[in-house]
Amino acid sequence: MKDSHVRKINRNLVYGWMLIVLILFVSYTLEVVKGQRSLGYLVIFMLVTAVPAIIVLILYLKKPDRYSLRYTIVGGYFIMYIFVMITGSTTMVFSYILPMLSLLVLYHKPVIILVTGICATLLNIISILLRFNRGEITTANSKDIEIQLALLFLCFLGSYLATRIYDEIHKTNEKYNKELTERNRDIERMTMQTITTIANTIDAKDEYTRGHSRRVAEYSAAIAAELGMSEVEVSNIRIIGLLHDIGKISIPDSVLNKPGKLTNEEYQVMKGHTIAGAEILKDIDMISGLEIGAKYHHERIDGKGYPEGLSGDDIPYIARIIAVADSYDAMSSNRVYRKHLPTEKILSELRKGCGTQWDTEITNIMIKLIQEDRLPKVNPDAETELVQQTSTILSRVIDIAEDRGGENKDELDELTSTYGRDKGKAAIQNSIAKYGTGCLLIFDLDHFHKINDIEGFIVGDIYLKKTVEQIRNLSENQIISRFGADEFVVYFPELNDLEDAEKLAEIFLERVKNLVETDSRVSRLSVSIGITEVVTEKDKIMFLYENANKALYVAKQQGGNTYYCHQPVDYYNEELSDPAADLKKLVEIIQNHEHYKGGLIAAYPEFGKMYEFISSLAVRNDMQVQIALFTVSQIKGTKTFLDEQERVMELLEKAMVNSVRNVDVVTRYSSTQLAILLMNLSKEEVDTVINRIMTEFLRTYDKNEFSVHYDTADLSK
Repeated sequence: MKDSHVRKINRNLVYGWMLIVLILFVSYTLEVVKGQRSLGYLVIFMLVTAVPAIIVLILYLKKPDRYSLRYTIVGGYFIMYIFVMITGSTTMVFSYILPMLSLLVLYHKPVIILVTGICATLLNIISILLRFNRGEITTANSKDIEIQLALLFLCFLGSYLATRIYDEIHKTNEKYNKELTERNRDIERMTMQTITTIANTIDAKDEYTRGHSRRVAEYSAAIAAELGMSEVEVSNIRIIGLLHDIGKISIPDSVLNKPGKLTNEEYQVMKGHTIAGAEILKDIDMISGLEIGAKYHHERIDGKGYPEGLSGDDIPYIARIIAVADSYDAMSSNRVYRKHLPTEKILSELRKGCGTQWDTEITNIMIKLIQEDRLPKVNPDAETELVQQTSTILSRVIDIAEDRGGENKDELDELTSTYGRDKGKAAIQNSIAKYGTGCLLIFDLDHFHKINDIEGFIVGDIYLKKTVEQIRNLSENQIISRFGADEFVVYFPELNDLEDAEKLAEIFLERVKNLVETDSRVSRLSVSIGITEVVTEKDKIMFLYENANKALYVAKQQGGNTYYCHQPVDYYNEELSDPAADLKKLVEIIQNHEHYKGGLIAAYPEFGKMYEFISSLAVRNDMQVQIALFTVSQIKGTKTFLDEQERVMELLEKAMVNSVRNVDVVTRYSSTQLAILLMNLSKEEVDTVINRIMTEFLRTYDKNEFSVHYDTADLSK
C-alpha cells in the first residue's frame, strides 16, 4: 500500500476519533452541570477516553504513514468502549459501536472487523449475564436486550461484508494503478530512447561530435540539480539538452564536417540550425521549453550571440544552462578543426567568458563541478543495443531521404504533377529564351499553414490539387513549377502584356470564388497572385521571380485573394533601362502607405519594419529621412550563377555597413537590392556617403560581371 494512502486513512481515523471524544466530553459536561453525573466520573472518563486518543494523535503527527497505527487506534477506541459499557447504560453503549464501525471500514481489513465484532459481542453477553444475575434483567424485560444483540450482530456482519467488498475493490484498483504506473514508466523509457535516438542521429551527421547531445544533456542536468531545481525540472532540462542541436539535421554535411574555417556564408548557414531546431520543436508541448533550448543556446549575455542577439536576463534561463554545458563540451571534446583543450585552459576560458558570454551563476557552478570532478561521465558506447540499432536505421533513412531528394529535383511533384523547383526554373528559362514575351505569375495559397493545422494535411493536399487544376484550366500553353509548399510559379508565354495578365488573374480568382461556394472541401481557399512581365528573351527567371514576389507581397498586404502587378526593369536593354524605377515605385508606396494593410511592401519584410521605426523616430524628433536604393544587375553578355550574385550582394552590404553611421539603417529590399535609410543628412552629405560606399565596394569586388545602380529620394515630405 502506498504511504500516501496509509497517511490519508490514518488521518481520517484519528480526526474522526478525536471528534467523537470531543462530542462525548461536551455531552457529559452538560450532564455534570445538570447534576446527572458526578465530576469524578467525568474526570475518569476523560482519562480513559481522551488520553489514548491524544497519544494516538501524537504518534500520528510524528509519523503519519505508520502502517501499525491502525491497530493502536482500534485498541484505544475499544478501551473507551469497554469503559462506557461497564459504567453506562446498554442503549448508550450500543450507540458507540456505529461510529467505530464506520471508521474501521476505512481500513478495509476484514480481520479487524471480525475480531472487534467478536470481542464486542462477548463483552455484551458477559454484561447481560452479570445484570441477569443481579436481577436487573428478567424474561419479562429481555426484549430490548435481544434486539440489541441482534442489531449488534447485524452491524458487525454488514460491516464485515462491506469491508470484504471494499478490500477487493481496493486491491483491484491498486493492481490497476501499479500496471498503469509501470506502463507510464515504459512510455517514459520509450520516449527517452526515442529522444536519445534522435539525438544520436543528429550527432551522427557530424563525425566529430558523437555523443555531444548526450553529454550536453547530462551536464545541463547536473547544473540544474546543483541549482536546486526539482527532479521534474532536472529531467526536463536533460531532454531539452538532448534535442538542443536538432536543427543541425538541416545543415549540409559539407558545412557541418568542413575541416577548415567556415566562410561567412557557411557560418550563416550553420547559425541557421537554431531557427530550424525551434521550428521543428515549436508545436511539441510534451515538455515546456523544448524549442527554447534549441533556439537560444547560442545567445550571449553581452548580446553578441544569435539568432536574436538577446542579452542578460532576456535570455531564457534554460537556454543559459544549455549554453554553458554546450560550450564546455565543445572545449573538452575533439573537433574537426582542433583537439580538445586541457582542463586548466577550459577553466581559464570559462572564467574569461563569465558574465559576458555566459551567465555568472551558472558558469561558477560549472567551474565548481569541474574542479570537484562531479560532472557525469557519459559513454556513448554504453547505449542499449536497441538505441544503437534504431539510431543507425534513422540515420540511414535520413541519408536515403536526402539522396532521393537530390535525385528527384528534376522530376515532377508527386502530389500536383507539376515541375519541381529546379526543373521548373530550367523549363521556364528555356521557354523565356524561346518566346521572349509573356508574363510570370506566382500563385500563393493564403493561410495554408493554418489550413493544415485546422483541417489536416490530407485536406491541405486537396486545396493544392484544386488550385493547380484551376491554373491548368487558364491556358493550354503554360509551365507550372511548385516552388514551395503553397507556392506555384507559372509562365504564360502567350500573354501579350500586364493587362492580359490582369484579365487572366481576374478569371482565376472568379473561378476560385465559385469553387469555394460549390465545393465544401475547399471552403477556406484563398489565393494571392503576383505578376510581372517578360520583356526580352534574355530575362532571367530568378530576376522575374523576385519582381513577381514583390508584387505578391503587395497582394498579401491588401488582404489576400487578389493580385498585383510589378512593372519590370530591363537591365539588359540600355534604351529601356531605368535604374530609378523601383525607387520611384517604393516612394509611391510609402506616400500611399495608409491605403495598405500591415507593413510596407518589400520582398524582404524587414524593410517595412525598419521604415516604420525610422519614420516614427524622425517625426518625433523633426528629422529628415533620405532613402538610397542600390540595385545589383548582371552586365550584358556575361554568364554568372546565383551564388556569385549573392556574393556581390554581401560585398555591397558590407561596404554600406562600413560607410554609414550607427543611426542609419541598411536593409535588403529584394534579392538584388539594398536600401539605406539616412537620418538628417543634406543632399551633399548623402552623395558623400554614396561615393564612400561605391569606393569601398569597387575596392573589394574583383570581377566585372555585375554593376551597381543607385538613386536617392527625400522621404521627409
